[in-house]
Amino acid sequence: MNRVTIKDVAELAGVSTATVSYVLNDSGSVSEATADRVRQCVDQLGYRANSLAVAHRTGRSRTIGLALPDLSNPFCPEVAKGVHHAARAAGFAVVLLDAFAQSELEQEGIERFADRMPEGLVWIPVGEGSWTPADIGVPVVSIDAETDEFDLVRADVHTGGRLQGELIVANGHRCVGVVSGPDWSGTARTRRDGLVGALEGHVAIEWEYALPYSAEVDHELVDRMLDSDVTCIVTANDIQAIGILKALHRGGRRVPEDVSVIGFDDVPLAELMSPALTSVRLPIEEMGRSAVDLLLSRIDEPELETREVVLPVDLVERESFQSAMA
Repeated sequence: MNRVTIKDVAELAGVSTATVSYVLNDSGSVSEATADRVRQCVDQLGYRANSLAVAHRTGRSRTIGLALPDLSNPFCPEVAKGVHHAARAAGFAVVLLDAFAQSELEQEGIERFADRMPEGLVWIPVGEGSWTPADIGVPVVSIDAETDEFDLVRADVHTGGRLQGELIVANGHRCVGVVSGPDWSGTARTRRDGLVGALEGHVAIEWEYALPYSAEVDHELVDRMLDSDVTCIVTANDIQAIGILKALHRGGRRVPEDVSVIGFDDVPLAELMSPALTSVRLPIEEMGRSAVDLLLSRIDEPELETREVVLPVDLVERESFQSAMA
């Protein structure tokens, strides 16, 4: 089926293509009767403007990009939900890129996306330090990645780590294991700093293990968990915690009777686990909405100073954690 064009609308309405263009763009001088006839013909034919052609002509595509590191991580769809809601409310479409946790795919996808004439990009990087979309020619807002190049939205993860530590101290735990995030992640380091600061002088860290943001738990970590006397395992995100819950169950360790587990992010799956996961709750959807707000203001005022929005966190206690004093 051939695409309906402005010429088709003009022929049906008995007017020039220029008149149709004036009506569609609410410009020029067209009588109300003629404008109504043109709009009726547009509806009858199902005409839709070629968005790329409109972008070339006006310089406004009303489209933004959203580059996510890995949609299999439940954090990412929650961010996407917030981005889509805010963009739609502002009359913008969103083009989504899933990098499948590969920096090469991330770079290739963002560079190809730039050919579609977006007005801006919301970006959660696959990693830190390897590549940034600084030269794609449109404003960029980063989520949850420490950078001086772009506007930034992040959660107060240092406080989140501190809340984990304070819960552990207040409930009489004296020996813990720490599953930190990947070594490259500045956010993971910040979470850890908050945790360690709260534990210092109160609780011993028997072992610490750096793990990617994944539910895959390798044999070395399983051995550490099952062969130690820690009463609580603290993680850098919920996906790690979910993998650890499963590994402990397979190893015959009960949660929380034998060992408590604390996550970070509070993705929707955390509440559905058995036992339900105690976790630091990040305002994930709000992070997406705030990123769009920053991006749209940057599009309108490109000379603004670089800005940072820091959103508060809290801690949600569920069945995976219990007091060591019970």
